[in-house]
Amino acid sequence: MSQFRDSIGELSSIHQGIYVACFLLSAALSALASGNVSDRISRKFGIMTGAGLTMLGTIISAASPNFVSLIIARLITGLGAGQTIAVTTIYLVEVAPLETRGTSASLLQMYISSGIALGYFIAFGSSNADSEFYARWLVQAGRSEDARQVLAKVRPEQRVQTELNEIEDSLAHDLRGSNAGFGEIFGRRYIKRTTIGILLMMLQQTTGALYFAPLLFRQAGLDNSRASFLASGVTGLVIVAFTIPPQIWMDRWSRKRPLILGGSAVTVCLLVIGALYQRFGYIENGDVKLNSTAAQWAVIVLIYLFAANFSWSWGVIMKIYACEIIPTRLRAKTCAVEQLANWVVNFVIAFTAPMFLRASPSGPYFFYGFCTLGAVILCVFIPDTKGKSLEEIEGLFEKREPEVTVEELTSRHGGSVEYMRDVGDNVRP
Repeated sequence: MSQFRDSIGELSSIHQGIYVACFLLSAALSALASGNVSDRISRKFGIMTGAGLTMLGTIISAASPNFVSLIIARLITGLGAGQTIAVTTIYLVEVAPLETRGTSASLLQMYISSGIALGYFIAFGSSNADSEFYARWLVQAGRSEDARQVLAKVRPEQRVQTELNEIEDSLAHDLRGSNAGFGEIFGRRYIKRTTIGILLMMLQQTTGALYFAPLLFRQAGLDNSRASFLASGVTGLVIVAFTIPPQIWMDRWSRKRPLILGGSAVTVCLLVIGALYQRFGYIENGDVKLNSTAAQWAVIVLIYLFAANFSWSWGVIMKIYACEIIPTRLRAKTCAVEQLANWVVNFVIAFTAPMFLRASPSGPYFFYGFCTLGAVILCVFIPDTKGKSLEEIEGLFEKREPEVTVEELTSRHGGSVEYMRDVGDNVRP
């Protein structure tokens, strides 16, 4: 865009990498700090703080007269984004009812995807919410009556006391009257969950970077910059469109199955693109090109298929799963470490992608494809959390049944005396 070039200057591949990666680096540091911030000042004010930093960084970015000030603005925006995304994910998982937790938590990814799409079209066109405190944090802060009032606003009346009891029992089991330290999340009791969450959040990013969608389309044959921006905007629309279906079936279907199916489809897309570049790709004057029109169109279609399959599966579900498997007392700090891992890998890929994409026609796609395949294999072995309360998920990792009420057992199992006898010690009157 001429106005940008006149003000900031022409950006080399290294400058492009720095521009994208500095945002991700500061977001990673902010995500790590978000655990302490949200535990101390609450999830609500943690989100507000992150949003404020994001707004400040955006204003400075829009007014930046040179590359240095633009990088400073990006660093501030990254601090806000890292804080906001990390804490909002926790907030949505904790505040949502069991029946709609997946749908509610997946809204964050839909809004992120919508923002990406809007950003693409703003670039093309210029070529250019206050929530209640959540119950679990209130109980953890010793404000059970406030927690009851919050639950009463979002739960059926007959469910309020039952869920409040579940939360109190879960916190009593985990809290032990002390605050969690970062060392504890890597202790023997929680290391499995922490490792799963970190690996999932890291592997989510190893599918590659769509930040450089215009570059991907130019390499595939759309040499005109406006055409590549328009194609990128269509990618944004595809992302938004395929983020919507999970809102419908997220709480009716498995968490695990979409990760496997979507990841497998993403792997196939990446490996086929790699094979096409291996067969028809060449480098001319430092630019990667394809010598087959059919291969060019195939790559463009596969990029759209990649975006679609990532959006309905990994883009939505991994953040939810990595957050909901963590106990309440440790959730803020563990999710902060998970987000740190996510942002760091994001940073590395964003920084290296422009150079990697120009250095080898097929290498990036084969590399990302096999990384994604490894993530799919990991997903085969993780437990499914669909239809389980945050307290019940404890039982998947603690090898114990969460305490439940007689009323819950009656409603779930039709009053089966045999079942109630089997779980006896875990039944609360």
